[in-house]
Amino acid sequence: MSKPRIAIFSALYMPHLGGVEKFSQSIAAELSKDSQVTVFCMNTENQPGFLREGEVSVFFLPCFPLQKGRFPVPKPSALRIIEEQIRKEPPDFAIVQCRFYLLSWHACRLLHKHRIPFIQIEHGAGDITMPDPIVDRVWHLYDAALTRSEKRIPHDYYAVSYAGLRWLEHYGIKGSGVISNSINPGDFTEALAHPGTWRAAHGIPENALLITFTGRIMKEKGITDLLEAFDLLKGDDLHLVAAGGGDMEIIRPWEGRKNIHFTGRIDFSEIPHLLADTQIFCLPSRFIEGKPTSVLEAGYCGCAVAATGSGGTQEIIPDDKYGKLIPAGNVPALAEALQFFIDHPEEREKAGNALRGYILKNFTWETAAAEVRKAMAKSKL
Repeated sequence: MSKPRIAIFSALYMPHLGGVEKFSQSIAAELSKDSQVTVFCMNTENQPGFLREGEVSVFFLPCFPLQKGRFPVPKPSALRIIEEQIRKEPPDFAIVQCRFYLLSWHACRLLHKHRIPFIQIEHGAGDITMPDPIVDRVWHLYDAALTRSEKRIPHDYYAVSYAGLRWLEHYGIKGSGVISNSINPGDFTEALAHPGTWRAAHGIPENALLITFTGRIMKEKGITDLLEAFDLLKGDDLHLVAAGGGDMEIIRPWEGRKNIHFTGRIDFSEIPHLLADTQIFCLPSRFIEGKPTSVLEAGYCGCAVAATGSGGTQEIIPDDKYGKLIPAGNVPALAEALQFFIDHPEEREKAGNALRGYILKNFTWETAAAEVRKAMAKSKL
């Protein structure tokens, strides 16, 4: 019996860094264990047009990488490539990531045209806001129009969190279930077995207490809130690592400090080693996060986590047993949560261990792939 064919449409994909990108790559790898998986994504990172990642086929399609690659728009040639591949090897089922990318809109129309059942996965849990009020208004009109168009095509909607399901109701969409953002324990085995290597490579003292942030350097992710909170902390040999690229201008006032380390963008292979050497992880995001990958990764590595309690983050840290949730934009509250973990090493370790066990039980790609297979079984045109 031949393996079923699954197509995944994801505007953003690794090596472009982010939660949607990692979700798409990870779920593709897990599904490829018993299916033929093909990914269609935008070529924001100058990749070859086609690659094989293990058992997964990846088409990196020509695009206009607007907003520094965060909002890629497919070129006409990209749509021709997709059409050709769909005709040549029609999938039995498809996954479309996110509502608001033009690739997603085209994918929905094309799949419906070829009578291929598919689901759409919501990764957010709230409005995306733009700094310019006019651009913000235009964005929301565009988002609403694209969503209305996609809703007319029969398919099921899922979300990476229950918060995401509630957000879909904002658009009059009743979601069918959760296919959670997750982690692959195997990605962290080597790093957890050999802690200390990241510190040694970056000149951080062995006994320093390390607070880490991973993600895009942008105000909406709360990085300046974390830096301001770090200035309020008391303790010996505290070090802060901010790993990620983005708007480096907003962190200029803190550059040159011996105990603050801005790494710029790093490869995912480095992240497990960084987290294995971290005691406290912080995600002070002002976004309403869907279900942040960074918190799942840090939690699995046993870090005590302090994060803003919006969206799907609350589903990873359901109460104080597993970490500290703080209001977005509240620097004193963030400093207080971090100071608690600094001053109480036993509570810090207890929270980290509890969170690791909770994530291992509930948020692995094996579990997420099982939910996709259930969706495949019940999905209808």
